[in-house]
Amino acid sequence: MPKQLIFEQPLNEHIRTFLRLEHLFRRFNQHITHKSEWDTHSAVKAILDILSMLSRGDIKRETIKELERQNINLQSFVEIPDINHGKLLDIISEQKICLQELHNIGGSIGHELQQHELLNAIRQRLSMPGGLCEFDLPVYAHWLNQPYEKRIETLEEWFQPFATLNKAIDLILQVIRDSTDAIDEIAEDGFYQKNLDSNLTCLLIRVILPHDTTVFPEISAGKHRFTIRFLKEGNMAHRPEQDKSNIDFKLSCCIL
Repeated sequence: MPKQLIFEQPLNEHIRTFLRLEHLFRRFNQHITHKSEWDTHSAVKAILDILSMLSRGDIKRETIKELERQNINLQSFVEIPDINHGKLLDIISEQKICLQELHNIGGSIGHELQQHELLNAIRQRLSMPGGLCEFDLPVYAHWLNQPYEKRIETLEEWFQPFATLNKAIDLILQVIRDSTDAIDEIAEDGFYQKNLDSNLTCLLIRVILPHDTTVFPEISAGKHRFTIRFLKEGNMAHRPEQDKSNIDFKLSCCIL
């Protein structure tokens, strides 16, 4: 399949939070595969961003609630013919395992890192532009200069409290994204609008474009409808303009 660009718009705050955490998990997992001290620093920054997000609400409870909701819905599909029952049962089983692992976590996720002296020192210095020079936090500079194998061991230890949440959110978003097939649509004069069925709960809008496209979508969504304006590439220093041509794209309104 040719490469595609996918733009997503969450339609409630829980999905927005899950997408932000997915982004941070991916960022961490990307940077730990590279050996430079700059990548290690970026992985540490991702861990601190995850901790910051987790401090803003009871994300463990929200994740459990969404997994339970999805699990109940998927179990109702078991008797439906002409679906991939093997894949469905595998997902249901994975959800149950994630739920048990989340319930087994005592307290809030990552609470053991909240009082970590070095991580807190790094967090404080990050608020200052250029605040992590070698002379600001010598202990951190020393650690960054350790062999990659030693750094990766520490990073994996710091990330371990998030491993179950990482798996759970990946599973939640996979189920949502796979819930609806993408359909072909046309945005006339670069504009598209669609009403949302009030009897169904749309969780996520996905706009899919060819990888070599010269436009990108600006999605605005409310309870009853959403609009998409396709903007064209231009001078990055100025507000992009709407493309006035007809734009072919694929659309998924993920309902579960």
